[in-house]
Amino acid sequence: MNQPNSNEVILIGGGVIGLSIAYELTCRGQQVRILERGNQIAREASWAGAGILPPANPDSALNPCEKLRGISHRLHPQWAKRLQQESGIDTGFRQCGGIYLAKKPGEAASLAGYISMLNEEGIEASFLSKDKLLAIEPTLDPDQFQAAYLLPDEMTLRNPRHVKALAKACELRGVRIDTQCEVLDFESSDGIITGLRTTAGPVTGGQYCITSGAWSSELLKQVTAIPTGIVPIRGQMILFEASKSLIHHILSEGSRYLVPRADGKVLAGSCEEEVGFQKGTTPEILNQLADFAYSLVPALKEHEITMSWSGLRPGSFDGMPYIGKIPNIDNLFMASGHFRSGIHLSTGTAVLMADLLEGKDSEISVEHFGIIR
Repeated sequence: MNQPNSNEVILIGGGVIGLSIAYELTCRGQQVRILERGNQIAREASWAGAGILPPANPDSALNPCEKLRGISHRLHPQWAKRLQQESGIDTGFRQCGGIYLAKKPGEAASLAGYISMLNEEGIEASFLSKDKLLAIEPTLDPDQFQAAYLLPDEMTLRNPRHVKALAKACELRGVRIDTQCEVLDFESSDGIITGLRTTAGPVTGGQYCITSGAWSSELLKQVTAIPTGIVPIRGQMILFEASKSLIHHILSEGSRYLVPRADGKVLAGSCEEEVGFQKGTTPEILNQLADFAYSLVPALKEHEITMSWSGLRPGSFDGMPYIGKIPNIDNLFMASGHFRSGIHLSTGTAVLMADLLEGKDSEISVEHFGIIR
């Protein structure tokens, strides 16, 4: 059987998943190269997200997906500290806590069930009376909510800073990052990838991993007919130039949220749109997000919306990421399809993929995230 000449691990895609895997591998002494088709690293969904890190507990996890979530959550404080030490970049990581809100009776019942499940998993979540809610978030009108719960272990980081810190730490550790390098074709022999044909010339490595987010399925089609079900799901965001301490916690109602930053800015998101690979914002959704923000925090009407943007999340048909080896190809792997949880699951995914690439046992069953399932 022909073997590739290089020992490098080639990561195809320079978003938070690719960068995190590269960082973990180099911490273990591996040689890594990242190929990014864009002209900047991590400028797609990784940059565009809100940076919410919901609490999770690996010790009580009942399935591999929850285990991955719990391990990732436990690793984030450690990674934030190391990345700041190594890169000199403050990622904006902080444990601000989250408040989950419900306005309608049905939503309150559903939320109560979710909170009960969290408590059973050993995750702290407590009911907030109207007086308590008003005491910790004075700009809210507690009378408009049927229920409110505090999750003190919810954390946040600033996506652009986090991926910038990751990229710098990777480069300092010797990772080669090639931007404007699009993979055009996979070359293979006897069930092994022997090289890549790219817009920047041929690339050869020992192992290859597709970490291209919403574009991963299109790449995989070049080498196998196995479908993944990864589709781009557009999300839109707005940013308020608010005053400091307007709100103190992440505020979530259903799938939408407000995220306070330490500098006073407040981010509002998001939506889920199946529009293919079409990026960009729309007045309709931006107005909906503004109305949502005003409905939670009326004082935001006094503050200017200074930015809006969109990103394409890699959705999967069952909501779980694809992490593992591509069947019938000995040295090709994939880590993609994390949907809204890319930043949150990036640390655990990095450890899981590094174990897999090194042929080591992991505390998570990778079969649960298999390409064929």
